Amino acid sequence: MELQPSPEAIAHSMQLSNLIENEVKNNQGSIPFARFMDLALYLPKYGYYSGGLTKLGASGDFITAPEISKWFGATVCMTLLPILHYFSNSQKKTQILEIGAGTGALAQSILLQLQQSNHLPDFYYILEISPELRDRQKNQLAIFCQSHQISTNIIWLDDFPNNFEGIILANEVLDAIPIDLIIKRVDSWYYRHVQRLNSSSVSPTLPYWEFIDGHKVAKEDLPKSLSAIENTLPVGYQTEIHPQSNAWIKRIAECLQEGIFLTFDYGFPAREYYHLQRCEGTLMAHFRHQNFPNVLSYPGVCDITSHVEWTTLNETALASGLTLHGYTSQGAYLLDAGIGDLLLSELDPQDSEVFIPQANGIQKLISEAEMGELFKAILWAKFPEKNDLMNSQEKVLPGFRGRLRSL
Repeated sequence: MELQPSPEAIAHSMQLSNLIENEVKNNQGSIPFARFMDLALYLPKYGYYSGGLTKLGASGDFITAPEISKWFGATVCMTLLPILHYFSNSQKKTQILEIGAGTGALAQSILLQLQQSNHLPDFYYILEISPELRDRQKNQLAIFCQSHQISTNIIWLDDFPNNFEGIILANEVLDAIPIDLIIKRVDSWYYRHVQRLNSSSVSPTLPYWEFIDGHKVAKEDLPKSLSAIENTLPVGYQTEIHPQSNAWIKRIAECLQEGIFLTFDYGFPAREYYHLQRCEGTLMAHFRHQNFPNVLSYPGVCDITSHVEWTTLNETALASGLTLHGYTSQGAYLLDAGIGDLLLSELDPQDSEVFIPQANGIQKLISEAEMGELFKAILWAKFPEKNDLMNSQEKVLPGFRGRLRSL
C-alpha cells in the first residue's frame, strides 16, 4: 500500500524537507537519523507533532487506548487511588502530571472516575509540546469539566516541574522519542545517517531521502544487553539504541521527589528486542492507521516511531534513584486492576446495544492479538526509605498484583 497524502500535506512536507536539506548541507551532506527524526517530529511549525495536521483519532494516523475505551483511564485510577490517599493523609497536595496528553481523553476518564470515587486531585498538570494538541486539550477539557462540575485545577506546563510530589503518567510517549539507528558492519557498529537522494528519476516536487552509514558507534554507547550478544548477530543487522529515552527517564527521576511514574507503551525487554530474527529493528512510520517501513517518506506528515527497549531503560531508572514496582503486559495490568469489574458495575450485560460496544473496546485493550501483549505497563516509584507504602507485599498496587514479567 502506497502513501497518498493530500496536496496540502505534500506541500507541508516539502517545506519541512527544504529546512532539513539546509541542515544536511551544513553538515557535510548528511545528518544522523536521530536528528532527522527530531526535525521530522518536532521542528516548530513544521514537525509532525508541532504542525497543525490531525494526528490522533479516526481521522488521524493512529488511535490510543484512552480513545478506544474510557475504561482504560478509569482502570488506571485503581492504581492511582492508594497514592492519592497517601498524599492526602500526609496533608500534602494531591497532584497528577500527565506527559503528552494527546486528545485529553485520558485526563477526562481519569478525572471523571476520581470524581466518582470522591478523590479528585487538587491539581492536574499537562506537559504538552504540540501547540495543536494543547489547544485541543484546553477546549475539550474546559467543556468537559464544566459539564461534569469537576473542580480540579488543570494547568499546562512547558517543562518538567522541580521537586514534584505525586503521580506522573505517560501513555505512548516513549515510542515518539528520537532514537539512534545503528547497523553492524564487519569491523564495527555504525550510526545510520540520512542524505538527500540524488537521482534524475526523482520528482522535484516530492521529498526523497536515503540512508547511508555514518560514524562508528563507541563501545560504551552500546547497551550492555546488545554488547553481550553482538558476536551472535550477523553483519547487516540493524537495530535501535535509545540514549534520548534514557536521558528522559533520568529527567523524570530528577523531577520526582516523591511518588510514582506509570507509563504504557509498546516494546520488549532486551532479550526480545535484540533478537536474532529482529534483524531490521522496530522502526516504522504511521499514516492513516497503516504501518509503513519507509520512515523517510513525507517527513512532517507521517508519524515515526520505534518500540521501547525496557531493560536498559529500567537500568537507567534504577541508577537514577527510582525503584521498579512492577512490569507486565497491558492486558494483565488492566485485568488485575479490575477493568471487568468496573464495566459490570456500571453497565447491564443484558443491554446488549450499550454493553457489547463497550466490551469490544475493552477486548481490544486486553487481547493478546490486539494491544494486550505488545503494550506494557511499568511503574517506578520514589519514596523515603522509612515509608513502606510500596515496600510490603500487602501494598502492591492494583494492576501489578499478578505474575509480573522479568526484565
